[in-house]
Amino acid sequence: MKKILTLTALVLSISAQAQTRDWENPAVLGINKLPYHATLQLPSKWKACKEIVSLDGEWLFRWSRNPEERQTDFYREDYDVSSWGKIKVPGNWQTQGYGTPIYTNIDYPFQRNRPSVTSEPPKDWTAYENRNPVGQYVTYLDVTKAMLSKNLILHFGGVHSAFYLWINGRQVGYSQNSMSPAEFDVTGYLREGKNKLAVEVYRWSDGSYLEDQDMWRLSGIFREVQLWVRPLVHIADYHVTAVPDKDYSRAEIKAAVSLCNTGSRAAGSLQAVLRLNGREVSGGLKQLAAGDTTTVQMTSVIDRPQLWSAETPHLYPFTLELRDADGTVVEHFDYHLGVKKVEVVGEVFKINGRNVKLRGVNRHDHHPTTGRWVDDATYELDLRLMKQANINFLRTSHYPDREYLYELCDRWGIYVMDEANQESHGYGYANHEMGEDPAWQQAHVDRGESLVKRDFNHPCVILWSLGNEGGVGPNIQAMYDKVRELDTTRPPFYDCHPRYSALHDFGYPTPDKLRSEAIKETAKPMIAREYAHAMGNSMGNLQEYWDVIYADSSIVGAAIWDWVDQGLSEKVKVKSEEPLHSSFLYGGDFGDKPNLDAFCINGLLAPDRTPHPHYYEVQYVYQPLQFVQEGDSIRIVNRNYFTGIDQYEYYCEVYHNGELVTGELARIHGDKFGIPYPYYPYNEPELLLNVYARLRRATPWAEEGFVVAREQFVLKLEEFWYGASEGNAMPRKSADDMVFTTDGGSVTIDRTGALTSWIVDGTQMLQAPLEPYFWKPENDNQHAAHFAERTAPWRDAAKNRTVKSVRISGHQVIAVMALPVGADLTLTYTVKTDGSIKVEMDYRPTATDIPLIPKSGMRLRLPAD
Repeated sequence: MKKILTLTALVLSISAQAQTRDWENPAVLGINKLPYHATLQLPSKWKACKEIVSLDGEWLFRWSRNPEERQTDFYREDYDVSSWGKIKVPGNWQTQGYGTPIYTNIDYPFQRNRPSVTSEPPKDWTAYENRNPVGQYVTYLDVTKAMLSKNLILHFGGVHSAFYLWINGRQVGYSQNSMSPAEFDVTGYLREGKNKLAVEVYRWSDGSYLEDQDMWRLSGIFREVQLWVRPLVHIADYHVTAVPDKDYSRAEIKAAVSLCNTGSRAAGSLQAVLRLNGREVSGGLKQLAAGDTTTVQMTSVIDRPQLWSAETPHLYPFTLELRDADGTVVEHFDYHLGVKKVEVVGEVFKINGRNVKLRGVNRHDHHPTTGRWVDDATYELDLRLMKQANINFLRTSHYPDREYLYELCDRWGIYVMDEANQESHGYGYANHEMGEDPAWQQAHVDRGESLVKRDFNHPCVILWSLGNEGGVGPNIQAMYDKVRELDTTRPPFYDCHPRYSALHDFGYPTPDKLRSEAIKETAKPMIAREYAHAMGNSMGNLQEYWDVIYADSSIVGAAIWDWVDQGLSEKVKVKSEEPLHSSFLYGGDFGDKPNLDAFCINGLLAPDRTPHPHYYEVQYVYQPLQFVQEGDSIRIVNRNYFTGIDQYEYYCEVYHNGELVTGELARIHGDKFGIPYPYYPYNEPELLLNVYARLRRATPWAEEGFVVAREQFVLKLEEFWYGASEGNAMPRKSADDMVFTTDGGSVTIDRTGALTSWIVDGTQMLQAPLEPYFWKPENDNQHAAHFAERTAPWRDAAKNRTVKSVRISGHQVIAVMALPVGADLTLTYTVKTDGSIKVEMDYRPTATDIPLIPKSGMRLRLPAD
């Protein structure tokens, strides 16, 4: 049986903790850990799996500010922990009243001095008083005599950042790499009856230098803990590939199944059996020596396979069994596969032979009350909202998520860029310090290996990402080589340099820059792994990006930053049974330092998953169908790649002046349908056509009839004066003003071109003039981009306007002025006798270096009543 023992020298033992700090030594990645492997059983079937005993629930817990204040012998069987507090596992200790959440982006939350995480930081930093806090956990486990005859494996789904494990007072091992599972063979440590399980978690470790992601820095046992009760001879790992041939008429299925014998005697006549698509194939072993692991290869075929894609996520369920010499099933797992081909052909990225566009989003694993622990229901809600927003691509920024997310993506249809837990942004983007230091090479490789090995069997994964905003150099090359060694069916990706990536990334471009960079790159496809920063009122120019992306076959797509606001509920800070305001907290709200303020509030959704307005803009721009008016017909443009337009029904509504006058299903002829003009000739304005493409059948993510695409057409324009009196009020010149006299009052234009008075039936309607105005307050997104500085000339542009003339022309008043930014502005006022007012603004630049206009329009102030 293989174990991982990564130490600076083999002569070191577990007892070395007393002399050295494993958690400040990049050479120590784990002690007594089992090798990484694929998810053996579909996560949705974990509860029903007889091999799994869940250890989730309330554990006893003690928190210390630093390693020196921890209880050094708490793991002893005779150590009394009955007075300790309680904590929920899985979960983060900061969301349960222990320690301080810290939100930071690029800066490390501790003093940067690798590999140390306990060097003295500035005195106002959280880490100054809390110098690498430690959480100590204890729970008790009942073990039966029958269980002791099996192989017992303790599984931790995720622990942030590093931890030691003891059972019944004996040290079992150590692990880091927070976002990947850690497993230990604990067969020899457990006994019949009650067993004490003790875990000591360190908030930071040398591994934290590779975990510098833009997120809340939270700690603890934040994913599931399980005891696997396994046969002595069992399936240790399996990888299944399903790749179609050139004409997609046949798919070859290859299964590599690792069998492990943890017993004391050799096992003979073993068979691994794959049951798939009505067929059964097997691979046999005559003998498997005690302590040995051997891989069995099996192949099968699927003729005329149904292909997996995000649009048509067809899955082939399969079972994998281990049978003994008598044919008895020793072990049984359920999984599924999808037949697909991912390839890069020159400058074009293809899925199943099609130049698919990835309409993407980045997503952090985040919950407003439980932090890094995200429950199944929230995963399902996230994926449902993504599918409903026409998102087909998810980047797991910036680490592997919990396994259930990938199962949902398999079943519901989402392409996934699966990202390794590697970011060293605190040393700079594409830094050489972490990328070239040989002491950190194995740590990089470990994170790539754990990613690919765990998630290999998920058909949703189309790209393996080596991480985000990290290093460049030999360490990344070694990581790249390991990923390519483990999987040749899916290309690797890396943002920091294209030499380590099948795609060339260009993050946060303008639409024009994206177009020009794609033209310059002639060797690889282009992608924007992050763009369209969704902070505040955003997504206004999203369509401009997609006009560029659809026009260039070499641009793969782009992923919005990001999915959900990383706000923490007020309940995390204030533990109270009383109702609290539904507010969400961000960096600095916990007194955490350093912090990046509200920069974590930049999602399409609020932390509780309420969609922001810009979510619906994404839904519209990402919709897979477009509608184009051609005369009296509407043509359907299909942006799908594996779904015909006949998979939707099309519904049309016609509105006259806001009133629905007709609604009916469209009759499709080819790719067009006729505009259903109402029978009554509505010659008066306004006439609008709304078109909807709706699902014909329910899906796991939406009901039948859900609208996946929509468009509105103006069949007859609104007329501003429609319904107003026909008579024009005639202006006259007073001493300093131009005055229109209406039936019920007057309208006055002063010599600056502003409308200064509007009297109706003796009441002044204005508290401040109607006048040009071009300024707006910054939102958070704009502040980060120095918006106010870049657009400063516009702040007082209207106030400092130079009036060239204010004159009467027939029944209109025309004000001509010059703006100091280098532009001419003309305001034309028309007033009807009933008091209706029309204001037209004509803007004409006279300079070529005018900064972006913050806002174009006019402002006024009305009385409060």
